[in-house]
Amino acid sequence: MSDIPLHLARSFDEVAELYEAHRPGYPEALFVDLMAQARLGPEDAILELGCGTGQATRGLALYGRRVLALDPGPDLVEVARRRLAAFPHVHFATTSFEDWAPRLSAYRLIVSAQAFHWIDPMVALPKAAAVMAPGGVLACFAHVPEPPPAAYLGVLEPIYARLAPELWVDPPERWYWPDGAFAQGLAASGLFGPAEHRVYRATRAYTADGFADYLRTRSDYRALGPERLEALLAAVVQAVREGGGAIEMEMPAHLHMARRL
Repeated sequence: MSDIPLHLARSFDEVAELYEAHRPGYPEALFVDLMAQARLGPEDAILELGCGTGQATRGLALYGRRVLALDPGPDLVEVARRRLAAFPHVHFATTSFEDWAPRLSAYRLIVSAQAFHWIDPMVALPKAAAVMAPGGVLACFAHVPEPPPAAYLGVLEPIYARLAPELWVDPPERWYWPDGAFAQGLAASGLFGPAEHRVYRATRAYTADGFADYLRTRSDYRALGPERLEALLAAVVQAVREGGGAIEMEMPAHLHMARRL
C-alpha cells in the first residue's frame, strides 16, 4: 500500500523543535467531524499513531477522552509531552505501532495524522483493525501541500530543475488524495466499511527563513542529504526574500474516516 521509503520516518526526530515550530496544526472543524463520527462514550479511549510533536494530539485532548499517543521518536515525544502537560488524560509511549504491545484491544477511535503512511503496510490496517472495537472508526488525515503561489512558480521551478528536480513533482502526501494509495488500500483490505473523505481548506504563511525550516522537516527534502538540501534552501530563501519576504502555502487537510466491519 506504500511506495514511501519507510526508513525516512525516523529522520523527523532529528528536527523535533523545527517540526513543532513550523508544521501546521489541524482545523477545529476536522476534529468536530471525526468525533461526531466516532460517537465515543465517556470511558472510550483514543489511540493516536505517530503523534509527532502533538499537532493533532491537542485537538483530541480538548474532548476530555483518554488518549494514548505513540511515536518512535524520543525527541518528538518529549516535545509533545511538554506541549500537552496540561492534559493529564493524555499519555505517550515512545514506540512504533509495529513494536507496540497493546494492553487494550477495544479502541473506538484510532487516529493518525500525517503518519499512517510511515507504518509497515503489512501491519498498518490489520493491526489497527485488531485493536479496534467492532464499529470503531479509523481516522487518517494529512496536510497535502499544493504548488507554491503563481508569483513564485516561475522563480522556483528553475531552482528546483537545477538543484533537486526530483522534488518538483506531486508531494508524497498525495497518498491521502481521494483516489490515493490510502483510499485504495483501505478499500482492498476488507477490514473496514466504505471510507468518507473530507477536505478542509487551510493556508500557512511563512517568512523566507521559516519556509526553509518547514522544508527541513519534510522527509522528501531530508532525503537529499545535508549538502544538497542546504544548497537548495539557500536558493529558495533568496528567491522568497526577493519576492517580498514571505510565502503563503495552501495546505488543505484531507481526512479519511472508515468504520471497522
